[in-house]
Amino acid sequence: MVIPGIRALALWRCLAPLLVALAFPVAADIEVGILRDLAKEAPAAPARSASAAAVATSPAAAAGETPDDWYARATALDRPGASADDLASAASWYRKAADKGHTGAQVNLAAMYAEGRGVGLDALEAARWYRRAAEAGDVRAQYSLALMYHLGQGVTKDYDDAIRWYERAARQGDANAMNNLAFMYGMGEGVEQSDVEAYAWFALAASKGNADAAGNRDMAASEMTPENRRKARERYTQLEEQLGLN
Repeated sequence: MVIPGIRALALWRCLAPLLVALAFPVAADIEVGILRDLAKEAPAAPARSASAAAVATSPAAAAGETPDDWYARATALDRPGASADDLASAASWYRKAADKGHTGAQVNLAAMYAEGRGVGLDALEAARWYRRAAEAGDVRAQYSLALMYHLGQGVTKDYDDAIRWYERAARQGDANAMNNLAFMYGMGEGVEQSDVEAYAWFALAASKGNADAAGNRDMAASEMTPENRRKARERYTQLEEQLGLN
């Protein structure tokens, strides 16, 4: 049984409901409101729903076209206010590029499954495509897959995998992953509870411009002993150097 130090348990339980609300980035690509629907209290998608096959038959491509061309065609169709037909076509072009290993297409196709845009809402398919892009090193996919493991959406809830993918994204400089990793250390989810480690990751997220993480860092510091605050600042400096952020 993990027993958090000081009054941390009450603190982290107070902060924890903010996790999902603070987590979602407004990305420059298509990932706006990613996993918004999945964060609701709704039944998980079936093991293999019909929407897994909802992407239309692979569209015909002109001779000499590349996955980058298909991705560009998809993003031109996948825009605010797009019609259902355009979104379905975008999903088809994303799928064509994604099948060839285009990580941007894999991430955006996953987001479409996560939100039910152009395809049926299907958390399992979202997780599958995020995993392919995450394994290829895409930081957005790593963060999104970590969040799915953390929430148990589309995959079985697994704090070990959530920690692993959050940390991989965090070490690539993703402030949202840093913030969520800090929560997990604060709550002792998948790791030994550590106010020191939580403070350090909150501080790193704050240094990357995450204003919410700055508030979380300060709240965590207010509950720590002077000695633990000293250790936490040392740990922050150590991580900052490891990640090349200093």
